[in-house]
Amino acid sequence: MAQVVKTDHDNLNATLTVTITPEDYLPKVDAELQKYRKNAQLKGFRKGKTPLNFIRKMHGKAILVDTINEILQNKMHKYLTEEKLNIIGQPLSAEDQKELEFNLSEKKDYVFSFDIGMAPEITIKGMDKSAKFDFMEVKIPDEKINETIADLRQRAGESVSVDDIIKEKDIIAINAEELDSDQLKKDGWATTFNVLVDDVTDTYRNEFMGKKKEDKIRFDIYDLEANKDEEFVNKYLLQIQENDENPEVGRMFEGTIADISRKQEAELNQEFFDKVFGEGKISSEEEMRTFIAEQMGRQYEAQTNGLLFREVQDKLIEQNKIDLPDAFLRRLIKVNNVDVKDEDLEKDFAKVKDNLRWNLIKGEIQKKFDIEVSDEMLLEAFKDRVRGYFGGYGDELIILNTANRLMEDKKQVNQMYEELISEKVFESIKQEVTLNKKSVTEEELGEKVKEVEKLLAGPDANPTIEEAEIESPVDATAENE
Repeated sequence: MAQVVKTDHDNLNATLTVTITPEDYLPKVDAELQKYRKNAQLKGFRKGKTPLNFIRKMHGKAILVDTINEILQNKMHKYLTEEKLNIIGQPLSAEDQKELEFNLSEKKDYVFSFDIGMAPEITIKGMDKSAKFDFMEVKIPDEKINETIADLRQRAGESVSVDDIIKEKDIIAINAEELDSDQLKKDGWATTFNVLVDDVTDTYRNEFMGKKKEDKIRFDIYDLEANKDEEFVNKYLLQIQENDENPEVGRMFEGTIADISRKQEAELNQEFFDKVFGEGKISSEEEMRTFIAEQMGRQYEAQTNGLLFREVQDKLIEQNKIDLPDAFLRRLIKVNNVDVKDEDLEKDFAKVKDNLRWNLIKGEIQKKFDIEVSDEMLLEAFKDRVRGYFGGYGDELIILNTANRLMEDKKQVNQMYEELISEKVFESIKQEVTLNKKSVTEEELGEKVKEVEKLLAGPDANPTIEEAEIESPVDATAENE
């Protein structure tokens, strides 16, 4: 039977030798040959009646290679899983592995050797209350909270007609008549439409501002609103119907301001709280202000956590001197990054090793605190992401439906899973160490971020160690032959 033997070279390097015997592969090869024979329909033979020796001669070697490769993959996977070996990357074909000749006529053993790099066992240092880190918290100014509340009240309010001069965000109802030179055109085109003041082009914006009902203004209707094409103007401003027989309409119009609508701020009552924040979530102005401050503060969490995370990561890497199998790592990087040059590898090798050390530390923390991510956590994370698209607020049904669609994207789910694992590891670290909270302004945070970015500035592309399936010399031999 196939067996795997592990030979340790030191604490970080070992070789796995896999021996596959005829008893392992011959029954499987014979079964596959019978399948080929059953379905084969070759010239001169009835279907399923082709002599087995003929099938063996035509397909035997390819079936042998595939069978041995499958046994090898399964045996290696089973061994690594059962032995719980904490290996780095994937096994690499041993440098002294001999090229194998595959011949179904020879009932012989096939022997494969793989070098593996071992991750050392570690006990994490630097994760206790004696470890102190500064943690920035951005204080949200009252004026920003007030502006947000005013905007929310405006958006939740109802539009009412006002007897006032035109202001920003007003909606204007215009009765427009076509001009012929400086006069109203006899039997000219007439239309009524609404326009949002903020959508009016710079050409006419100032002319509208300050005017009131019954005032008149002249304009090129095709240049009245910004970023609107001829088709839009014809349909929504001129209101030309499909059954109109290509009417000749000029560009210049005189408009009379028929009405001015303005959204009135919604009252700060329970109806407003439920509409904006969700039913029953907010019940007072004080709760609303606290909630808004928290939501606005989250805008800076990525930066404040990022600064702390960087400092913690550097400190833990520095305090946990983890030895790594350097020679194996160099081979692994070159296998997984075929285009990497030796000089680039050596230049970035220290960074690669630190990244690997951090991954080992992170994995150990994940095990220590039993960190897991459930489907429910993933869904909530996607919902939070969607809320961010709406500035932190929005229709909860739309948010849920969008999050469910994201849950169907495997790539998005895997990415979110890794993000949540990292977040939970980071939160676990925060609970173990001592944080000196420092209240800072938005400007002070920005300066600190720029300072760190300047220190980290450098080449964007570094060699990385990528996970890969076990690469067997069987595959290469089969292709060459």
